[in-house]
Amino acid sequence: MRAADLLIDIGPLRTSRDFRAIFIARVVSLFGLGMATVALSAQVYGLTRSTFGVAVSSMIMSVTVLAGSLWGGWMADRTDRRTLILWARASAALAFAGLAVNAFLPEPHLWAIYLCVAWDGLATGVSVTALMAVAPTLVRPDRLPAAGALISLTGEIGSVTAPFIGGLLLALSGPGPVFAFTAVTTGITTLLLLRLRPLPPFRDDDEDETDGLEDSGSPLAAFRFAVRNRVVGGLMALGGVTALFNLPVVLFPELVYTRLGGGEVMLGLLYTAPAVGAIAVSATSGWITRAARPGRLLLGAAFTGGLATVGFGMSGDVTVAFVMLAVGGAAGTVYEILEYALVQHNTPDRLRGRIVSVITAQGTTGDVVGDVEVALVDRWFSPAGAALVNGAVCAVAAVVVALAVPGLRKATLPARIPTTRRHPPATPTARRRPRGSRGLAVVRRRSRRLGAAHRGERRRAPRRWRPVGHRLTRPGKRSTGRVLRVSVPSPAPSPAPPRPAPPPTAFLPLLAFPSRGGHPVRRG
Repeated sequence: MRAADLLIDIGPLRTSRDFRAIFIARVVSLFGLGMATVALSAQVYGLTRSTFGVAVSSMIMSVTVLAGSLWGGWMADRTDRRTLILWARASAALAFAGLAVNAFLPEPHLWAIYLCVAWDGLATGVSVTALMAVAPTLVRPDRLPAAGALISLTGEIGSVTAPFIGGLLLALSGPGPVFAFTAVTTGITTLLLLRLRPLPPFRDDDEDETDGLEDSGSPLAAFRFAVRNRVVGGLMALGGVTALFNLPVVLFPELVYTRLGGGEVMLGLLYTAPAVGAIAVSATSGWITRAARPGRLLLGAAFTGGLATVGFGMSGDVTVAFVMLAVGGAAGTVYEILEYALVQHNTPDRLRGRIVSVITAQGTTGDVVGDVEVALVDRWFSPAGAALVNGAVCAVAAVVVALAVPGLRKATLPARIPTTRRHPPATPTARRRPRGSRGLAVVRRRSRRLGAAHRGERRRAPRRWRPVGHRLTRPGKRSTGRVLRVSVPSPAPSPAPPRPAPPPTAFLPLLAFPSRGGHPVRRG
């Protein structure tokens, strides 16, 4: 494998104008959202002076994103997805504008913040689900892993840089300008998405025969399809376990202060470690997009992530903990890229919105319920014990799914279409023959026309080059590379039928001197 094959594949950006517009809009939107998250937490804490108020805003966001994802997935399979995305992004811009107006008031209202957060959560859930549902219609099937890698890379970069920029702007001017900036960036994303072509859900008449399921339009059709489809069903089962027993980020503060003996700097370093591994894998994801067995690679990534979490729980040094968290972030990114590609490839377009909404709901619910699970296990054992339990459950779940669902283990993706030359050879004879190859002479055809059709003559048969030559070699010597070409004329064609005899009263001189047309053509 060449070194260039390890780099991230940007083919979807070059070949698809619509995917390029969605990619740019996502990058702009992620920076605005990351900055708004920091400003929202700071403003709510400043008004309530309580962590409970911040937790309430996070809970409202999670619940509304869950509801918006489920409703958006159902709508994405019934209406034009472009229209749904535009309305959702415009609604999100109004929500951020409301937060900005409330922040500029002399006394901001807490209920207004919660209302705008709920409105933004609904809009975000709808837009995220619809955007994920349209991706397979914008790129070729063999480019789906590359598209997933690009989406993952932008998410990781935005999660690292946007909160830092948002914190600087918050310290300089307060939450109002941050919310206003986010509203402007969301409006820009809406304008960028206007370039999309209409994206109605595509329905193939042969899909019902393929999956054996008749779609009634109900949200439960996605669950019935997942039960019948081994790949999608296995991914949803494994995804539910990994989302619930994910990397225990909430344990970082307690582990730093009680086990690793560090402070705020070490805590920030541990929070950065998963993103470092994720960015490194996303930037060098060329080998992931060329994997021959993506199902096995996905199961291996899930197993590796579980072992990395176990290693993090057993580590007593900050260096080992950082490396384990980076490995866990890298394994999680490999899992996300392949999960995205396999789900999109194995789901029919008429069900893709609902399937994506279920997977999005799994991730949202798993983050909330997983934090509660880690806190309970921490109270029963210890922070290290909670990390060991989560990692062991993920590793065991990967092994069980690999053994119980052979369809996921053997899952494949369409082979990559090789890039053709921009200027291919005009004829096969223009290709260079390898040196020393034993071949016959190239057949060359030449034809010549005689302009005597008005005299009744037959066309002269073309002289042909026949492959009767061989390479000139001497005993004990290598081939000289020259070819002996012998020109052998084609056999003479059958003579033309004689003309009917002229009547006796015709021109008598012509009988003594017949025209040339009555004789066979002489071949010279």
